[in-house]
Amino acid sequence: MSKELPQPKQSEEVDLGQLFKLIGKAFDRLFNFIGGFFIGIFKLFINILSHFYKRKIWYASAVILGLIIGFVMDSKSDKSYGANMFIETNFNSARQVYENIKQFNQLAGKDKDVVELSKRLNITEEEASALKGFYIEPDMDENIIAEEYSNYYKKLDSISRLEMTYDRYKESLTPYNFKTHQIGVAATDKRIYKKIEKAFIKEISSNSYLEEVLKVNVDNLDKQDDALLIQIEKTDSLVKEYLSIRINESNKEGVSSSGTNLYMGNAESASLIVDESKIIEKRLDLEAERRTINTNRVEQKNVINVLANFPATGYDIRNWYNKMKILAPLVMFLLTFSVFMIIGLGKYLDKESNK
Repeated sequence: MSKELPQPKQSEEVDLGQLFKLIGKAFDRLFNFIGGFFIGIFKLFINILSHFYKRKIWYASAVILGLIIGFVMDSKSDKSYGANMFIETNFNSARQVYENIKQFNQLAGKDKDVVELSKRLNITEEEASALKGFYIEPDMDENIIAEEYSNYYKKLDSISRLEMTYDRYKESLTPYNFKTHQIGVAATDKRIYKKIEKAFIKEISSNSYLEEVLKVNVDNLDKQDDALLIQIEKTDSLVKEYLSIRINESNKEGVSSSGTNLYMGNAESASLIVDESKIIEKRLDLEAERRTINTNRVEQKNVINVLANFPATGYDIRNWYNKMKILAPLVMFLLTFSVFMIIGLGKYLDKESNK
């Protein structure tokens, strides 16, 4: 019986060959597409450069004309100046300050009520017409927020601590939770800021309740300081007495039970009833409290503290798109480009319609 020889698997070889051909064609198409894409981009870039090069005189003239128009318009238009003041609010006065700033912004920016502005800020109506807006926002410091969150977190119970994350706490804050705020004023007169500063500070903190709180706070600080001064005087007198006793006892030849020594109940018989060094330490503590009161007198002297006054002159706050010397050349350039595009499109459509 003859053995059958194994036949070659022609169908499998054909299938593999066709598969490799398909893969090769796919790669060819991919590379041709990528190459065609970059070639198209390059041709477009060359055509754009050619367009501007052939018409460079037109574009240069348009830009120069735009610069001239822009400088003329800027010279005739009012410039916008701005300046900032930084304040610190006391006695929860932030709400009153924000409301007063909103009112000033309404008068200057929307109502343009120069009569009311001039009366409240002690300036002329002409000067008041230069005021264009009043703005305020909290001066947020991440370190202060983190510190406040830490103090707030310590007061929460275990369940509330799981819910009150730092991000959630930060989102819950309002401008009234901050003590330091930035006030901005926009005007067309860069020298108006020092003229309105004194009256403006008084106006934004005007509130009868806050004035009463300020008065009571000043009285309380004075009374605390007087009480501390009396304690210091008594402490000085007591220290002198104990020092006198110690000197008298040291002049004696020995210590006897019939002498004038004063003894502590649970101490050794040779120790005085009071150590004057502790009284001196108490006096130093009282002096530290007085220094704290003196600091509070300065920090709580007014309803609001001005941390940074308005500068002597304002600074230009216009953006680039508000300056015609920049905007006008750009507009003229785009307008020239649009005209040439319309002309080119018209020629193309005429050519296509004649085919």
